[in-house]
Amino acid sequence: MKKKNYLYWGALALAAPVLASASDFIDQSETSIRYAQYYWDEDPDKGFGPTRDEWVHAIQATFKSGYFADRVGLDLSAALAGDLNVGGDANSLTNLSPNTSIQDPHGIGKLTEAYLRFQPLGADNTGLKLGIGKKVRSRTQYADNTTRILPASTTGADLDYAFKHGSVYFTQIEGFSPRNTSASSNSLENFNGDKIDHLRILGTNLKLPFNISANLEHAESKDYLKSSFASLSKSFTLNNDAKIQLHFKYGNQQDAGDLFETTGAGPYAAESDHNATFYELGGKYSQGPYYLGAHVTKTRGDDYDRVFFAEDYGHWSSAAKNFYWFGLEDEQMIKLSGGMSFADLGIPQLRWDAHYAWSDDAAGFNDFERTELQSVLQYRFDGALKGLHLAWLHVEHDTEGTPDGVRRTSLPFTPAGIITHHADRIYLNYTVKF
Repeated sequence: MKKKNYLYWGALALAAPVLASASDFIDQSETSIRYAQYYWDEDPDKGFGPTRDEWVHAIQATFKSGYFADRVGLDLSAALAGDLNVGGDANSLTNLSPNTSIQDPHGIGKLTEAYLRFQPLGADNTGLKLGIGKKVRSRTQYADNTTRILPASTTGADLDYAFKHGSVYFTQIEGFSPRNTSASSNSLENFNGDKIDHLRILGTNLKLPFNISANLEHAESKDYLKSSFASLSKSFTLNNDAKIQLHFKYGNQQDAGDLFETTGAGPYAAESDHNATFYELGGKYSQGPYYLGAHVTKTRGDDYDRVFFAEDYGHWSSAAKNFYWFGLEDEQMIKLSGGMSFADLGIPQLRWDAHYAWSDDAAGFNDFERTELQSVLQYRFDGALKGLHLAWLHVEHDTEGTPDGVRRTSLPFTPAGIITHHADRIYLNYTVKF
């Protein structure tokens, strides 16, 4: 653990006894217990990809306090996870990590959150918020992954300031807790094992005239990778209460110093430098419980597939970040999406969302084509079983192509690489709040 991380844990240890004795701290608090079971059946269907047959479960307890003196709060969350069954044919494990074999995984036990919240201006002016410690973070270009039985989380500090026409924010991350291990807070490292001092994120959200919104953000892992993002969106309300939302997104990522692996490392081939850009146009039409969407995303320069540190699972604020990324050099994705709740049929708890994405060209490949069909059906119970959520995800992601031997001499296995993945995932989550 890095020395800076000890400062966060020390602040929490000193503050906790004082906060626990404050009445508002307890009276305005919320406690919840979540029990989950996930079953995943996945295979590459004769392509390149993992075979998984894993059934796992977890229990997680979370405490979110009120504010002591209207200024200081505390979030704590602890969890345990283990396997119920891992099939004999599985060659990959993702919710847990292998012990002696894939079929014999390690269990997980750890604090998933230990975070001090501050509102320095008190309850009458909550526009300024500060925080330090460990939690699940989400900014535009970096987000801790929450798709597994337990979430990834990061240790660091945050500042958010909201004003009438928008907000500004800053995050510094100095430690990482993987989603599939008990590790508390690993140092950030590149794929050669060299330490990255921190990841910093600075951004703003703006509400502009004519129902236009803007988001600008810059993120940089020191001496390793930097990434900039900009988006504009506009919404229209029609006479029949239908809505149309349009957006444009731009992003660029570049190498940022001596820690970038120019000779190649991990899943990445050698690059003397890295400079990748994407452009995206998208739209969504919604009316009542129904919506339809369409997106076009184009990648220029290098592959848009780098992560901010080696253990980072990768995040891309784009419609092209599907089950895998449609982000190879010169790849252009077309995506159609749609979904609905079943409220008009008297079942408002039932929801279905789906998309189909396609691209047929990427630099350095012969006979390239990528398609993805994904469907998510979910049901949120009410009444006596309120808090129970069931979901079924089905995906068929297929990528074909061979290196041309000139611009590419080997298959890439990055988040945007040549991979085939057919999956059925069943999620059961039951959360009780006190």
